[in-house]
Parts: sequence; C-alpha cells; structure tokens
Amino acid sequence: MVKTRILTALAMLVVVGGLMFFASHNVWLAAVSAMMAWAASEWANLAKFDRVAKVVYVFALPAMLGAGFAFSAHVPNLLGLAITASVAFWMLVVPLWLYFGWHVTSKPILAAVGALVLLATGWCFLLVRHDAGYAWMLLGLLAVVWIADTAAFFTGRAFGRHKLAPSISPGKTIEGAAGAWIGVTVYLAVVTIGMHWLPIDLGVGKLLLLGFLLTYQSIVGDLFESWLKRCAGVKDSGSALPGHGGILDRIDAVLSTLPLQVLLLNWIMP
Repeated sequence: MVKTRILTALAMLVVVGGLMFFASHNVWLAAVSAMMAWAASEWANLAKFDRVAKVVYVFALPAMLGAGFAFSAHVPNLLGLAITASVAFWMLVVPLWLYFGWHVTSKPILAAVGALVLLATGWCFLLVRHDAGYAWMLLGLLAVVWIADTAAFFTGRAFGRHKLAPSISPGKTIEGAAGAWIGVTVYLAVVTIGMHWLPIDLGVGKLLLLGFLLTYQSIVGDLFESWLKRCAGVKDSGSALPGHGGILDRIDAVLSTLPLQVLLLNWIMP
C-alpha cells in the first residue's frame, strides 16, 4: 500500500512538474481545465448529482475557469475576490461545518461550494504559473501540502496514539498533525532563511505561526473531503489513482491551502 502510494505520487509529480515547467500557457490552461473537470466529476458523485446535472457541471467548471481567467484581464480584482472568498470559506465556514457535523443534501449548495473551491484553486494554478519564472514558486507552494501530508502519514504511523477526528477520519492522529506542523515549519525555514526563496524576514515566532496556519488549512481540507465522503457513504472520491483514490483525495488539502498561500503572497509581494 505504501509502495503503491509513493509510486503513484512520484508519477504524478513527474507529469505535473513536466507540464508546470515546459508546457505553453495554452497547454497548461488545458491541463488545469482537465484536472478541474476530473475533480468536478468526483464532486458531482459525492453530491449525488443525476447524470444530466453531472455532465453539465463537468463541462461548466472548466469553461468558467477559462472565461474567468480571460475576463480577469479586464477586471483585475475578479480572481482576487474569488480567491479571498474561498479562503474565507475554508477558515470560517468549514470549521463550523465540521464541528456541527452538517449533512448538507441541497444540491445547489453543494454545487456552489464545489464551484467556489475548485475554481479558486484552478485560478491559483493559472495565476502563479502564468509567468514562466514562477513555475518554481508554484512547485514550492504545492510542496507545503505534500510535506504536510507525508510528514503526517509517516509520523502518525510511527507515533500515532491519539485520534484527531475519529468520527470523520479515524486514521488521523494528533501526533501526525504535530509531525506535519514540524515538517512544514522546517521547510518554511529552509526556503525563507536558508534559500532566501521569499524576500521576507520571519522570526521564530512568525515561522511557527505560519507553519501552524498552513498545516491547519491542509488538515481542514483533508477533513472536509473526508466528511463529504462519509456523508456520501464512500471510502474514496474515485479509484483512478492507485494508493490514493481519486483526484479529490489527492488535492483536498491543495484546495484549502493554495488559495491562502496565494493571498499571503499577494499581501507580502505586491
């Protein structure tokens, strides 16, 4: 299981990394649109859309992604507002959703939530990579989520004793979350202090706080998708990725974390 998970992750890294660094803007847009369509299909399954609604949803989201990105050239704040709305949803609404265990069955609400989180993340993929010189930055931002996930997985397997959210995701532990926080904080220290990747001066306190915030967002995204799967009565969002499940199982933490990272970058690097 672990070997399969690692091999699948490496294969995805090669494909995504290759597109990120070498694809033209149009090919990158097509790749992100395809990922959004794939994620929209799985989201529609979790929301139990009928066949017609699912087909419309799968085609509508990539169209909205491309149209919104093109239209943003004429309305500069358009995508920023969408990304901010997504961050507000993850930080303010999702914790309440999980705490109270809301079992939302309204398809219009679930469709709107899916559109918000998927489109905001898709636009982040396009915005950060739009300038070819920022492909490294996008990879660096995604690495936060990968490190959090990997550190939590192995720390939890080695030291996990106390369940983090047993009613939502029994496999997650407090020890795993602590390991993720340590891993992300060390990574941030390396890229900001050791490599000077970002032109900011983070003291120990701010470094720990930022590491905690990004780790928290990553875990919230993971838990929210786990809750949606529990409500839908399924183990994974799909089965196309051996060892991982579906695309939503792979990008759940990216959906919650990447918009916050882009918002913070826009704040410190105007």
